[in-house]
Amino acid sequence: MQLKRFSVKGFKNFRQEIVLYNMGVICVIHGENNVGKSNVLEAMLLFFKLYDTLLASYESSLYDEELEKLEELDISLEQLEQLGFKASEIFSFGLETPITMSATLTFEEAECENKSFDITITLQKVNEEFKVITNLSQKFEFFFRDVFNNPFALVGVDRLISESERESVRYLVPQTLLLKLYDMKDSPEPSIFEKWELFVSTLQKFKDILGEGEFISVFNRLSNRANLVFQPKSKPRRRIPIEILGSGIQQVVALVARLLVSEATCIAIEEPELNLRYTLQLRLREIFDDIVKAPVGPKQLFLSSHSPAFEFGQHFYAMNADNDGPTIKHLPIKQAHLFTEHDTNAPNLYETAPQCYVSSDRLVRLPEDICQQLGLEQGGGIVILKREDNKHVELLTNEQFFELLEPVNS
Repeated sequence: MQLKRFSVKGFKNFRQEIVLYNMGVICVIHGENNVGKSNVLEAMLLFFKLYDTLLASYESSLYDEELEKLEELDISLEQLEQLGFKASEIFSFGLETPITMSATLTFEEAECENKSFDITITLQKVNEEFKVITNLSQKFEFFFRDVFNNPFALVGVDRLISESERESVRYLVPQTLLLKLYDMKDSPEPSIFEKWELFVSTLQKFKDILGEGEFISVFNRLSNRANLVFQPKSKPRRRIPIEILGSGIQQVVALVARLLVSEATCIAIEEPELNLRYTLQLRLREIFDDIVKAPVGPKQLFLSSHSPAFEFGQHFYAMNADNDGPTIKHLPIKQAHLFTEHDTNAPNLYETAPQCYVSSDRLVRLPEDICQQLGLEQGGGIVILKREDNKHVELLTNEQFFELLEPVNS
């Protein structure tokens, strides 16, 4: 299954309809802070949560052969909050105008005889209760529940899929996730064990940071806790626990693990670049591409991002603020840098010219050879000077700058 089109109106700051169309396996939404990128992903989550609630309700009732449409369902304020949404927060600016969401789902022939379905769900407030209204036939409703028990998941900026992952002690890779990885590694089901193999193989992309080796899932029966360790190839008897590794690697490991332990077909991720240096972001992008192309794991990803590392593929969406609310537009990937002003895809003026840029946030990216020449492979302080003689601008390291200063006579 893939989501090919999604629209929403009346949700949070979406006073006018927001439409994502021509959606592919990896879709990236870019835009300024507070424009509503996360709201698009949350609206998708609400759509599938309400859909699942409809199916659960009708499964609990007697089957009526005369019923051709599953038209509406009453839900309470408490039920809505159990789904993770507060009515006071999701209706556009506190108004009681309905939230309307539409989606086009496409299927492979092996999944379903009909290749495409259009679904509309409306959430309407009626006094202190809510009505969920849909348009699909009962036949499709039950087919969809049988084939896709958990079609959509959202990984927020807290990197948690559910509240059950919260622990009293903060871990970037929580125990609930480590246990799922261990179960995945020891699963007798080939399709589940293949996810573990994909997890291990994708993390090989960090061998220049970690060295040659691989991750191994272990379990301590005395403490009843699982862990993930890295075993270097050069020192096979040495095992490095995941919590000892750098926070950037831990964050990537946790994110990749969540994608693969999840049963969701489609997964949305808010700002996957958080706290990661640019080179790690690029590798994470490669991992996303590997995962959606693999025979196991999620088949579609939706990302919200500010990073040029995720300006790729053919499904780039530019989100802007307008007087009537946010707007979203599907742009060719060649125009992405014009919208974000990152300029990573701009052609070089000369064949040998280094590729670098200043982002809209005034962040400077330097090419690898310049960083090596300055001795800043791992980052560091720089000084930008304007020369008085020719008005050119020079780039210096902090050390080079201090060498220019004349010593002060005591």
